[in-house]
Amino acid sequence: MAKYLRVVKGILTQFNEWYAEHVSREGNTTADALSQFTSSEIENYPRTIYFQVLKTPTIHVINLIAPVGVESCRIDPIKTHLETGWLPDNAQEARKLSVRALRYSFIEGLLYKRSFVILYLKFLRPLEAEKALKEAHEGICGQHLGGRTLAHKITWLGFHWPTMLADVKAYVKKCDGC
Repeated sequence: MAKYLRVVKGILTQFNEWYAEHVSREGNTTADALSQFTSSEIENYPRTIYFQVLKTPTIHVINLIAPVGVESCRIDPIKTHLETGWLPDNAQEARKLSVRALRYSFIEGLLYKRSFVILYLKFLRPLEAEKALKEAHEGICGQHLGGRTLAHKITWLGFHWPTMLADVKAYVKKCDGC
């Protein structure tokens, strides 16, 4: 419930004016019955009461937990823009950001880059990109293929990051088997 309260408080900051009114239990018997229902044992319910157990939250609570070990990335402004509609104060920078953001989609808490070949490429942060690069490279190491081939393979696997081609070329140069 604390997570939902934080979401509500975040939404309330978007309004100029709002008010809250306390409703007593006697005045809201349905909510009171639901609160008692959720705090009781399931076995004690009569068979006439039907309910559904939700396995996932009914609202997005992605921003409520601060990620640990996630470094900042140059794509963060685009992600923030797509999530919240934020734009920089500078009009020129705001326009650039709006145009760049058109190439990306924010779906169920994940950032994707739109592509012509594969509809959506999952955006990877630098640490995730290193892991994907290493795993994709293991499949073609020793075949003496260039960095572009590895970059194409990663793209066909459905991943993207802004510095992919440069990272792949540097990785292949360091590899003894390639």
